Amino acid sequence: MIVKSTPTLTALVLVLGLVAAGPALAADGKQLFADKGCTACHGEDANTPLEPGYPRLSGQNAEYAFTQLKDMKSGKRNNGLSPDTMKPILEEVTEEEMKALADYLASLPRLMAATTPTSGEGRKLYMTKTCVACHGKDGLKPVLKTYPFVGGQDQKYILTQMMDIKTSKRVNGLTNAMQPVMHLVQDSEIEAIAEFLANVK
Repeated sequence: MIVKSTPTLTALVLVLGLVAAGPALAADGKQLFADKGCTACHGEDANTPLEPGYPRLSGQNAEYAFTQLKDMKSGKRNNGLSPDTMKPILEEVTEEEMKALADYLASLPRLMAATTPTSGEGRKLYMTKTCVACHGKDGLKPVLKTYPFVGGQDQKYILTQMMDIKTSKRVNGLTNAMQPVMHLVQDSEIEAIAEFLANVK
């Protein structure tokens, strides 16, 4: 028996074909992380930066990571390594791919801490300067998904970000909520907080 093709039948076949191919067409965050060259700077585990000053990305909040990727691509975030290193790479990354990358990073084990002993001054400042209000205990329990995990982060990276927020070099996202706080924190205190956070276990 010969079945004549009709617009309805053709549409049904196309829909079924797309549903069947769905998983294959979906962006694969792990594969994208390798294919887009992310491993070159952040390590194959997203937790072994090429050098101090590059962030550890494993275990980061997906929503926060997604927003940062979009902001770097659009130029809203243009501090540090963002304009020269990240922006050219992200020009070739779609929003769907950025979402897949962010979800993949969030699925990895959280940021691994360093082992260097620290004084209690950084921890005390983290509490008294109200960092805990948004980033939670030891920087590991952000109150919102749009806030980053900062405990265990690379020390030089987190120091640079805090200084850039304080001096308004970084103005994207929710940094406007952090700037009034940072203006009340001395540079030496920022260094102590960064040291504390880098060594959270």
